[in-house]
Amino acid sequence: MFVSSVGLCADVNAKSVVGNTPLDDAISLNPNNRKNKAESADLLRKHGGKTGAELKAEGK
Repeated sequence: MFVSSVGLCADVNAKSVVGNTPLDDAISLNPNNRKNKAESADLLRKHGGKTGAELKAEGK
């Protein structure tokens, strides 16, 4: 779980209907803006974010 500065919680590993996680989306979105993409991915990783493939390998 990620708790934001305003106290909201979010599951950083919530899967979409196709099995993508927010980290999958952060990695694949906006290929022209590498800095923001890397920052988003780093933030998700810092809070326990994993890719759908990583979760699948863990049996989740």
